Amino acid sequence: MNFRSLALLSLACCTASVAQASEEYFTYKDWTVLVETVDTGEDLRTTCRMWTGGDGDPTVGFSISNGDALPPDFFPGVQLSEHAFRGQATVLQNDQKVNFVFDDGDSAQAAVFAGFDEDGFAFAETNFPFEDNQRVLQAMQRNGQIDIVGPGGLVYTASLNGFTASYRKVAEQCGFTVEGVL
Repeated sequence: MNFRSLALLSLACCTASVAQASEEYFTYKDWTVLVETVDTGEDLRTTCRMWTGGDGDPTVGFSISNGDALPPDFFPGVQLSEHAFRGQATVLQNDQKVNFVFDDGDSAQAAVFAGFDEDGFAFAETNFPFEDNQRVLQAMQRNGQIDIVGPGGLVYTASLNGFTASYRKVAEQCGFTVEGVL
């Protein structure tokens, strides 16, 4: 066997063991869904993410995997995520509280975790207490928008147009029921 044949055989062996991945995007009005599937060779892992906002604004949404504990037993936690340009601060700061105020008057309070990513960019994310996750998702389903209000006033207004269709797509793709939210 010559060197070239040996090199091609080695390349074929190495690429056969590499995980295969695919991505699909779906848009439902103001919401986007990203479904990433990775075949690790041992199992098929699907991660579903849905969000609204972005393009310089914060995003509101969540991410869940078919390997996570899933609804109707455990509901994903909705987050507001804010990212700043290098050298700039985020509007929200660590340990602050923000209120998600829905247009029907319902509201829920979340805590802020803020810091710097591995590249030195400032970020801030909100987290609800675990027991509020389902209630927040239900409020998102029945409303048209959320005003996210921090200590300094309005941080972001998120549209909920397309939330229900996006949630259904995530449930379908990541293998859980919509029961308890829709």
